[in-house]
Parts: sequence; structure tokens; C-alpha cells
Amino acid sequence: MPEVLSLPFLTVAVPVLVTYLLTPYYIHVQKTKNVLAVNYQGTKVVTGGGLVLLAALAGIIFLNFFTLQGELFSGVMFLYLGGITLLGMYDDLRGEKGCKGFRGHFLKFWRKRKISTGLYKASGGLVLGTLVAALTGGGPWGEWLLKGIFLALLSNFFNLLDTRPARAAKFFFLFSFVFILIYKINVLPLFALWNALYIYLFWELKQKIMLGDAGAYLLGGALGFYLVAVSSPAVLLFFTIILVILHYLGEKFSFSRILENKVLLFNRGPARKGN
Repeated sequence: MPEVLSLPFLTVAVPVLVTYLLTPYYIHVQKTKNVLAVNYQGTKVVTGGGLVLLAALAGIIFLNFFTLQGELFSGVMFLYLGGITLLGMYDDLRGEKGCKGFRGHFLKFWRKRKISTGLYKASGGLVLGTLVAALTGGGPWGEWLLKGIFLALLSNFFNLLDTRPARAAKFFFLFSFVFILIYKINVLPLFALWNALYIYLFWELKQKIMLGDAGAYLLGGALGFYLVAVSSPAVLLFFTIILVILHYLGEKFSFSRILENKVLLFNRGPARKGN
């Protein structure tokens, strides 16, 4: 019982402490190894900040065993978030810089019969999402596939947003807050991720580090995991259609230009590498 009562404190203390200590160390190690990405301004920046956030989140996910969701739910959540973060990190480190968007990755496969790292990431996210749906939700296989597609698209949508410092984080704060208000549930890992992300952004806003695909996929996956758990198939189908439309528009237009011109909240910071 005392452990359960201390969960709110730990939800703040653990991610804040881990992020505060680990972020500068991670930046130093990656710089020493020259594992850097070049943003649109030509600045070399450490990428893969999602690994720091995953480390900060890991302990809280297991503390979630004390909630009503239980051990299976928490274990599957960590498996899923760890998997998509590592898939994103692989693309951060090995990704083809000239291959942009789903269209670019599929065209490369169609024309050259070569599988890009982005295609590995997308298909891996779909497989992991479908597996998560099968393990936690039951239902027919068609529902599993719908949930897998939704999770893959939502994770990649956050990747499309990650073209300025803190932009994907701002959308995550907004969407997850609305989600909690609508469903009125206490979600410890989301609260923990808020705290870790808040500390992490001090370095990102100074262009010392960026989320990369690893971090963007982690944010989208964390939010999507709970949406899949509490939403009906009809609601998920509606959101999936919206995400397909947004991805299509993202191939045709620049989200950055639209957000900078129309939404002041999301226009801060120089451009950096997108996918």
C-alpha cells in the first residue's frame, strides 16, 4: 500500500531525475562517437533523443503494475514502445537521406527492388502494433490489423511533425491532455512522459539534441497505445481515415509552412531533418 501511495511522487521524480542526468551524458557520448544528424540549417545535432525518454519511462511503466491495468498490459506496453523506439533509432542512424515520406520509400522498392530503412520501420511498426492489439484486446483479426495500422500511422504522423525543436512535443502535450480530459482516466506513463519531456526540451530548444524518428515514434506510440486500449473499432477507423488523409496532404504540402504561417504556437525554432 505505501508503494501505491508513492506512485504520484515517483511519476514526477523518476522521469525528471533520469532525464536530467542522462540527457547531457547521452549528448556527450554521441558527440564523441560523431553520431550526429544535420538539420536544415546545416547544424550538426545529436539525434535519437527518444532513447533518453524511453529510459526515463521504463521504470514508470513497470510501476503501472500496481494499477488496474495489470502486468500483461504494462509488459506489452514496454515491449511495444521499446520496439518502435529502436526501429526509429535504426532509421535515425542508417536511414537514406534522399528517401522522403511513404511515397518515396515505396517508389524505391517498386523501381529499384530495394527496401529502405524507412520501409523496415513502417512495416515493423505495423507488425508490432498488430501484435499488441492481439495480446491486449482480443477480437477478430481484422480489428487487430486496424489497430496496427492506426498505431503505425499515428507514430509516423508525429515524425512528420518533428521538423522544428519542440513541435512534436507541443502536439503530444496537447493531444494527450485532450485524451485524458475526454476519457477521464489516470494514465501514469503519460504523466511520466510529460515530466521527462519537459526536462528534455531544455536541451532540444538549444539545438543540442533532437527527438529523431526514435523520439517521434515513442510519443506517437505512447498516445496511440492508450487510444487503442479505450476506443471502439468505429472510433479507431475514423481516426485512421483522418491520419491517411493527413499523410496524403503531408506528401503534397509542407506542414512546416502551414504551421508557421497559421499557428503561432508551433512556429518556433529552426528547421531540422524530417522524414
